[in-house]
This record gives sequence, C-alpha cells and structure tokens, in this order.
Amino acid sequence: MYNIIVIDDHQMLRDMISETLSAQDDLNVVATSGNAKDSLELCKKLNPDLVLMDVCTENNSNGIAYSKLLKKQFPNVKVIIMTGILDLNFINDAKEAGVDSFIYKNISKDSLIMTIKNTLDGYSMYPNDKNNLSKDNILSNLTDSELKVLTLYCKLLDRDEVANKLGISARTLKSHISSIYAKTGYDNLAKLSVYCVSNGLIVPNLESPEE
Repeated sequence: MYNIIVIDDHQMLRDMISETLSAQDDLNVVATSGNAKDSLELCKKLNPDLVLMDVCTENNSNGIAYSKLLKKQFPNVKVIIMTGILDLNFINDAKEAGVDSFIYKNISKDSLIMTIKNTLDGYSMYPNDKNNLSKDNILSNLTDSELKVLTLYCKLLDRDEVANKLGISARTLKSHISSIYAKTGYDNLAKLSVYCVSNGLIVPNLESPEE
C-alpha cells in the first residue's frame, strides 16, 4: 500500500482526487491540504510515498518551490506537480526543482492513476513541453531565456532590474525583447504582460519559501 498526500487549494478537487485514489487497492490518501507550505510538516509526520501537489495553492504558496524543499528534505518521497495553467515556466521550474512527474489537470482519472503508479515505480513522466500546450498560446515559440525576460516584466520589473536579475547586458536584453515582439506580434511589453497574466499564461505572484 502506497501512502499519498494531496495538496490543492480547491476542496472539491482534493475530495475527488482522494476518492479516486483511495478506490485503488494499492493507493491510500493519508492527508490533504490547500497550502503547499503544509507539505513539509505533513511529510515529516506521515512519511508518505508520494505527494501530489498543485502549483498555485492557498496564500499564493508556490507548489514547485515547496517541492524543491521537499525533495531536499525527503529525497525518497516522489513528487508529482499538477496544474491547470499553461504557464510555460512551470515545466522547466519543476524539472529544476527535482520534481518526479508533471501533469495537467485536464487528464482523465485513468491517466492520473497511471502517472502516479509509474512515478512510484521510478519513472519520470512529463508532458511534451510546448507541444502539449494550446495552439492559441502565443508564447509557445519563445526560448527559455525569452520566457524569463517576459516573466520578470510580468512581475513589474523595469529593464535595468530585468537585466540585473538575469545577469545579462542591456544589448542582450534588447535582443531578447526584439525576438519576443517578432514571435508574439506585440510591440509593447506592458500590453503583452497584461495579456499573459490575464489569460493565465504567466503567473507572476507566486511566493516561494526561504531555503
């Protein structure tokens, strides 16, 4: 029997996932929470086999950032990140955090169970990055560097702050911005940032814990 913790800020979804997983003979949901911050204490107390964690949780807690801490403190615990938001940064951030698998919330129950069981068996399962996203996502052709630039603009940083944060020159930043304009069809970063945030393509206000 594998013990699982479910972290999601929507009570109904937590209950549905718990019911689905607990119906399996070899899966058991031992705790749920709406806040990623609780995952560390729950793992310490319950020693689960796997944590299923949403990206955006209560109080703007960043599920990926807490997953990184969780993997450091409990390396044997498997972590699956789930989200319903097509933010291109999430997949890269999850990989950098050491997350074992990544799913979108629009998958079927059978796919969820399959992903959990495969992850428990030691497999790492990720969607096909940008190819998995909606064709309407205007950010799908941006490079990782360009996405980082745009994400920082969505956090309301100015050009000097963006360049300093990324450790790049003003010339390189200008080159990235020109490429962003060419690929998205926008000619104004402020307007593009508003579009990305309002449509859930970039989530700028997630708070990360101090490591």
